[in-house]
Amino acid sequence: MKNNYLLLLFFIVLLSISCSHYEQLMSDPEESEQGDDESHNAGKNCGSCHNKSGNEAVREAGWWTISGTVFKSNGKAQDKAIIELWEKPGKQGKLIKRLEADELGNFYTNQIVDFNGGCYPTINVNGLSKEMGQAFNGGSCNSCHGVTTSKLEID
Repeated sequence: MKNNYLLLLFFIVLLSISCSHYEQLMSDPEESEQGDDESHNAGKNCGSCHNKSGNEAVREAGWWTISGTVFKSNGKAQDKAIIELWEKPGKQGKLIKRLEADELGNFYTNQIVDFNGGCYPTINVNGLSKEMGQAFNGGSCNSCHGVTTSKLEID
């Protein structure tokens, strides 16, 4: 009987630790911001390293649930980009997440995001907007853009 109580106590402690980490991520996520210049490897697939299997230093920096890079048409970083993920095409429905690109054009977050079976990304810069016409249900934008499809570009 004593072992059952110890096992129950162990699961309660484990659950409270897990929930507090979730609450911290949701209330104080690690995210890109305009003006920041701490990111690196612009144009690379951030999710290939920033994941639960990455090395210790990368895991401490963050496991990105959404990440990518935006460029200007001349190939330079687009540091003024605002990235939005919408529930429906044409900026319709609920805004799922909004991120700012940093000085290197990179955007990222470790906040847990519910893609609800898909989202419609848009990039906004100085009144210009580009959007993805098909639903996307992942967060590693550069896993396709710059590899099998064109880079994310907007001026």
